[in-house]
Amino acid sequence: MLPGKDPIRLNLGCGLQSPPGWINVDGSWNARLAKYPLLRRALSRFGLLPSDKLEIPWNSSIVIHDVRKRLPFSEGSVAAVYASHVLEHLYREEGQRLMAESFRVLAPGGILRIVVPDLRAIVEEYLGNNASKGQGSVQESLQPADKMNQRLLMRWPTPASSHVLYSIYNSWQDFHSHKWMYDADSLMALLRGTGFVEVEQRDFHVSRIPGIHEVEDPSRIVDGAGVCVEGVKPKSL
Repeated sequence: MLPGKDPIRLNLGCGLQSPPGWINVDGSWNARLAKYPLLRRALSRFGLLPSDKLEIPWNSSIVIHDVRKRLPFSEGSVAAVYASHVLEHLYREEGQRLMAESFRVLAPGGILRIVVPDLRAIVEEYLGNNASKGQGSVQESLQPADKMNQRLLMRWPTPASSHVLYSIYNSWQDFHSHKWMYDADSLMALLRGTGFVEVEQRDFHVSRIPGIHEVEDPSRIVDGAGVCVEGVKPKSL
Protein backbone atom coordinates (compact mmCIF):
# COMPACT_ATOMS: atom_id res chain seq x y z
CA MET A 1 0.00 0.00 0.00
CA LEU A 2 1.33 3.42 -0.95
CA PRO A 3 1.80 6.05 1.77
CA GLY A 4 -1.06 8.54 1.88
CA LYS A 5 -3.39 6.26 -0.02
CA ASP A 6 -6.62 4.87 1.41
CA PRO A 7 -6.20 1.20 2.35
CA ILE A 8 -7.44 -1.17 -0.32
CA ARG A 9 -10.32 -3.41 0.72
CA LEU A 10 -11.33 -6.15 -1.71
CA ASN A 11 -14.89 -7.49 -1.87
CA LEU A 12 -14.58 -10.72 -3.86
CA GLY A 13 -17.66 -12.16 -5.55
CA CYS A 14 -19.51 -9.01 -4.54
CA GLY A 15 -22.77 -9.57 -6.42
CA LEU A 16 -25.15 -6.72 -5.62
CA GLN A 17 -23.22 -5.77 -2.45
CA SER A 18 -20.86 -3.28 -4.13
CA PRO A 19 -20.51 -0.18 -1.91
CA PRO A 20 -18.14 2.72 -2.57
CA GLY A 21 -14.84 2.59 -0.74
CA TRP A 22 -14.30 -1.05 -1.67
CA ILE A 23 -12.85 -2.63 -4.79
CA ASN A 24 -15.80 -4.83 -5.72
CA VAL A 25 -14.86 -7.86 -7.81
CA ASP A 26 -17.22 -10.22 -9.63
CA GLY A 27 -16.94 -12.43 -12.69
CA SER A 28 -20.60 -13.25 -13.31
CA TRP A 29 -22.33 -12.61 -16.61
CA ASN A 30 -24.62 -10.14 -14.83
CA ALA A 31 -21.63 -8.08 -13.74
CA ARG A 32 -20.11 -8.24 -17.21
CA LEU A 33 -23.31 -7.20 -18.98
CA ALA A 34 -23.88 -4.34 -16.51
CA LYS A 35 -21.15 -2.49 -18.39
CA TYR A 36 -23.20 -2.75 -21.61
CA PRO A 37 -26.81 -1.81 -20.75
CA LEU A 38 -27.91 -1.51 -24.38
CA LEU A 39 -26.56 -4.98 -25.12
CA ARG A 40 -28.38 -6.36 -22.05
CA ARG A 41 -31.68 -4.99 -23.30
CA ALA A 42 -31.10 -6.24 -26.84
CA LEU A 43 -30.28 -9.75 -25.64
CA SER A 44 -33.38 -9.79 -23.45
CA ARG A 45 -35.59 -8.50 -26.27
CA PHE A 46 -34.45 -11.35 -28.53
CA GLY A 47 -35.02 -13.94 -25.80
CA LEU A 48 -31.36 -14.71 -25.23
CA LEU A 49 -31.44 -13.60 -21.58
CA PRO A 50 -34.11 -14.11 -18.91
CA SER A 51 -36.25 -10.95 -18.80
CA ASP A 52 -36.51 -11.07 -15.00
CA LYS A 53 -32.74 -10.47 -14.76
CA LEU A 54 -32.84 -7.30 -16.82
CA GLU A 55 -33.84 -4.81 -14.12
CA ILE A 56 -31.55 -6.11 -11.35
CA PRO A 57 -29.42 -3.07 -10.42
CA TRP A 58 -25.90 -4.35 -11.05
CA ASN A 59 -23.14 -1.79 -10.48
CA SER A 60 -21.30 -1.00 -13.72
CA SER A 61 -18.12 -0.08 -11.78
CA ILE A 62 -17.52 -3.66 -10.59
CA VAL A 63 -14.08 -5.02 -11.48
CA ILE A 64 -14.63 -8.03 -13.72
CA HIS A 65 -12.48 -10.97 -12.71
CA ASP A 66 -12.78 -14.74 -12.31
CA VAL A 67 -11.67 -15.43 -8.72
CA ARG A 68 -10.45 -18.87 -9.78
CA LYS A 69 -7.56 -17.08 -11.49
CA ARG A 70 -4.65 -15.06 -10.09
CA LEU A 71 -5.94 -11.89 -8.44
CA PRO A 72 -4.99 -8.75 -10.40
CA PHE A 73 -3.32 -7.04 -7.44
CA SER A 74 0.33 -6.84 -6.46
CA GLU A 75 1.84 -8.63 -3.49
CA GLY A 76 1.25 -6.88 -0.17
CA SER A 77 -0.95 -4.17 -1.68
CA VAL A 78 -4.25 -4.90 0.10
CA ALA A 79 -5.40 -4.20 3.67
CA ALA A 80 -8.43 -6.49 3.76
CA VAL A 81 -10.09 -9.21 1.69
CA TYR A 82 -13.76 -10.08 2.15
CA ALA A 83 -15.65 -12.89 0.41
CA SER A 84 -19.20 -13.90 1.30
CA HIS A 85 -20.78 -17.07 -0.09
CA VAL A 86 -18.08 -17.44 -2.71
CA LEU A 87 -15.76 -20.19 -1.48
CA GLU A 88 -18.42 -22.92 -1.59
CA HIS A 89 -18.81 -22.31 -5.35
CA LEU A 90 -15.20 -23.41 -5.90
CA TYR A 91 -13.76 -26.91 -5.96
CA ARG A 92 -11.65 -27.42 -2.85
CA GLU A 93 -8.39 -27.06 -4.80
CA GLU A 94 -9.65 -23.79 -6.32
CA GLY A 95 -10.63 -22.59 -2.86
CA GLN A 96 -7.13 -23.33 -1.58
CA ARG A 97 -5.67 -21.31 -4.46
CA LEU A 98 -7.97 -18.37 -3.68
CA MET A 99 -6.86 -18.43 -0.04
CA ALA A 100 -3.22 -18.45 -1.19
CA GLU A 101 -3.90 -15.55 -3.56
CA SER A 102 -5.59 -13.61 -0.76
CA PHE A 103 -2.55 -14.24 1.42
CA ARG A 104 -0.25 -13.01 -1.37
CA VAL A 105 -2.04 -9.71 -2.02
CA LEU A 106 -2.57 -8.87 1.65
CA ALA A 107 -0.06 -6.62 3.37
CA PRO A 108 1.53 -7.93 6.58
CA GLY A 109 -1.15 -7.54 9.26
CA GLY A 110 -3.88 -7.58 6.60
CA ILE A 111 -7.16 -9.34 7.33
CA LEU A 112 -9.06 -12.02 5.44
CA ARG A 113 -12.75 -12.53 6.31
CA ILE A 114 -14.64 -15.44 4.74
CA VAL A 115 -18.37 -16.20 5.02
CA VAL A 116 -19.79 -19.52 3.79
CA PRO A 117 -23.02 -21.48 4.31
CA ASP A 118 -22.68 -23.32 7.62
CA LEU A 119 -22.55 -27.05 6.92
CA ARG A 120 -22.97 -27.84 10.61
CA ALA A 121 -26.18 -25.78 10.82
CA ILE A 122 -27.53 -27.50 7.69
CA VAL A 123 -26.85 -30.96 9.12
CA GLU A 124 -28.29 -30.03 12.53
CA GLU A 125 -31.46 -28.80 10.82
CA TYR A 126 -31.71 -32.08 8.87
CA LEU A 127 -31.34 -34.05 12.09
CA GLY A 128 -34.09 -31.98 13.68
CA ASN A 129 -31.80 -30.35 16.24
CA ASN A 130 -32.37 -26.84 14.89
CA ALA A 131 -35.68 -25.47 13.66
CA SER A 132 -35.39 -23.74 10.29
CA LYS A 133 -35.94 -19.99 10.48
CA GLY A 134 -37.00 -17.33 8.05
CA GLN A 135 -38.49 -19.74 5.50
CA GLY A 136 -41.86 -19.62 3.79
CA SER A 137 -44.69 -22.11 3.81
CA VAL A 138 -43.37 -23.94 0.73
CA GLN A 139 -40.04 -24.68 2.42
CA GLU A 140 -41.78 -25.67 5.65
CA SER A 141 -43.79 -28.31 3.79
CA LEU A 142 -40.66 -30.01 2.43
CA GLN A 143 -39.20 -33.16 3.89
CA PRO A 144 -35.91 -32.75 5.81
CA ALA A 145 -33.89 -34.38 3.01
CA ASP A 146 -35.36 -31.99 0.44
CA LYS A 147 -34.64 -28.98 2.64
CA MET A 148 -31.08 -30.19 3.06
CA ASN A 149 -30.64 -30.57 -0.68
CA GLN A 150 -31.94 -27.05 -1.21
CA ARG A 151 -29.49 -25.60 1.29
CA LEU A 152 -26.55 -27.64 0.02
CA LEU A 153 -27.32 -26.38 -3.53
CA MET A 154 -25.06 -28.88 -5.21
CA ARG A 155 -27.30 -28.45 -8.25
CA TRP A 156 -30.39 -26.39 -9.05
CA PRO A 157 -33.65 -28.33 -8.52
CA THR A 158 -34.68 -27.64 -12.15
CA PRO A 159 -32.71 -27.99 -15.41
CA ALA A 160 -30.77 -25.02 -16.73
CA SER A 161 -32.67 -22.10 -18.27
CA SER A 162 -33.75 -22.48 -21.89
CA HIS A 163 -32.42 -19.01 -22.64
CA VAL A 164 -29.56 -19.63 -25.06
CA LEU A 165 -26.88 -17.29 -23.72
CA TYR A 166 -27.68 -18.11 -20.09
CA SER A 167 -27.42 -21.85 -20.81
CA ILE A 168 -24.10 -21.41 -22.57
CA TYR A 169 -22.75 -19.36 -19.69
CA ASN A 170 -23.89 -21.90 -17.10
CA SER A 171 -22.31 -24.82 -18.93
CA TRP A 172 -19.11 -22.86 -19.53
CA GLN A 173 -18.63 -21.46 -16.02
CA ASP A 174 -20.41 -24.05 -13.83
CA PHE A 175 -20.09 -21.54 -11.00
CA HIS A 176 -23.57 -21.22 -9.53
CA SER A 177 -23.78 -24.64 -7.89
CA HIS A 178 -21.90 -25.49 -4.70
CA LYS A 179 -18.74 -27.63 -4.98
CA TRP A 180 -17.42 -27.93 -1.41
CA MET A 181 -19.03 -27.10 1.92
CA TYR A 182 -17.47 -25.97 5.19
CA ASP A 183 -18.18 -25.65 8.89
CA ALA A 184 -16.29 -23.32 11.22
CA ASP A 185 -13.59 -25.89 12.05
CA SER A 186 -12.82 -26.84 8.45
CA LEU A 187 -12.79 -23.20 7.35
CA MET A 188 -10.41 -22.21 10.16
CA ALA A 189 -8.15 -25.15 9.27
CA LEU A 190 -8.07 -23.95 5.66
CA LEU A 191 -6.97 -20.46 6.70
CA ARG A 192 -4.36 -21.76 9.14
CA GLY A 193 -3.02 -24.12 6.47
CA THR A 194 -2.56 -21.15 4.15
CA GLY A 195 -0.45 -19.34 6.73
CA PHE A 196 -2.96 -17.05 8.44
CA VAL A 197 -2.69 -16.50 12.20
CA GLU A 198 -5.14 -15.32 14.86
CA VAL A 199 -7.78 -17.36 13.00
CA GLU A 200 -11.13 -17.37 14.74
CA GLN A 201 -14.85 -17.54 14.15
CA ARG A 202 -16.57 -14.15 14.22
CA ASP A 203 -20.16 -12.99 14.64
CA PHE A 204 -22.12 -10.86 12.20
CA HIS A 205 -20.56 -7.38 11.85
CA VAL A 206 -17.90 -8.21 14.48
CA SER A 207 -14.67 -7.67 12.59
CA ARG A 208 -11.22 -6.17 12.58
CA ILE A 209 -12.02 -4.77 9.12
CA PRO A 210 -13.24 -1.14 9.28
CA GLY A 211 -16.60 -0.62 7.56
CA ILE A 212 -17.54 -4.31 7.46
CA HIS A 213 -21.21 -3.32 7.79
CA GLU A 214 -20.97 -1.80 4.31
CA VAL A 215 -20.59 -5.20 2.64
CA GLU A 216 -21.93 -7.80 5.08
CA ASP A 217 -25.52 -8.94 4.51
CA PRO A 218 -27.29 -10.37 7.61
CA SER A 219 -29.25 -12.86 5.49
CA ARG A 220 -25.96 -14.57 4.66
CA ILE A 221 -24.98 -15.22 8.29
CA VAL A 222 -27.70 -14.94 10.92
CA ASP A 223 -30.08 -17.76 11.94
CA GLY A 224 -27.70 -20.45 10.75
CA ALA A 225 -27.42 -19.10 7.21
CA GLY A 226 -23.66 -18.88 7.36
CA VAL A 227 -20.47 -19.03 9.36
CA CYS A 228 -17.79 -16.34 9.39
CA VAL A 229 -14.06 -16.78 9.98
CA GLU A 230 -11.26 -14.21 10.04
CA GLY A 231 -7.50 -14.56 9.86
CA VAL A 232 -4.52 -12.23 9.82
CA LYS A 233 -1.45 -12.33 7.59
CA PRO A 234 1.59 -12.41 9.90
CA LYS A 235 3.57 -9.19 10.15
CA SER A 236 6.77 -11.14 9.76
CA LEU A 237 7.17 -14.34 7.73
